[in-house]
Amino acid sequence: MKKERFEAITDAVMAIIITIMALEIELPNFNEEGINEFLVQIIIYIISYAFIAILWINHHNIFKHVKMVDHTTLWVNFLLLFSTSLIPLATRTIDKEFFNNHSHILFALVLGSATLFYFLLDERAIKLSGDKRTADTRKMNIIATILFALAIPLSFLSIYISSAIFVLVPTAYFLLPRKLNKNMV
Repeated sequence: MKKERFEAITDAVMAIIITIMALEIELPNFNEEGINEFLVQIIIYIISYAFIAILWINHHNIFKHVKMVDHTTLWVNFLLLFSTSLIPLATRTIDKEFFNNHSHILFALVLGSATLFYFLLDERAIKLSGDKRTADTRKMNIIATILFALAIPLSFLSIYISSAIFVLVPTAYFLLPRKLNKNMV
């Protein structure tokens, strides 16, 4: 299959996911408690939005040298899209039950599964294009998946540890391209 159709479905699903997340935002009561709850909600939304944006940008980048996609790649992509489609649910759950470690477990499972499927999709793109990725990119994908997996048991110790992981991973993905660009100059 030509990659244009493959990319079109990915773009459409990602756009719908972001739209669903935006529609889930609730305006607060404009008192001190309502504003604080709204700030937590917005921070969680920003983390989820950044995660989806990173997936979409990286998806585009890993397939720019691929001409055709095979059956296996299609299914791995649909697994990525499925796990990504659960992000609004996980975002809503952690927003409503932030101090409950079960909401952190769900958030870590969803983000971790999306990261794992992204890693597998990246490996498929390397195989299809013959393109070489840097060791840093592969390491980052593996480390992110492991960190999300670690967030699950660590949330039993402290939800703040799992929260730090949820912030750390997207931040690292923002910083990684800058490091790679500096190394290439």
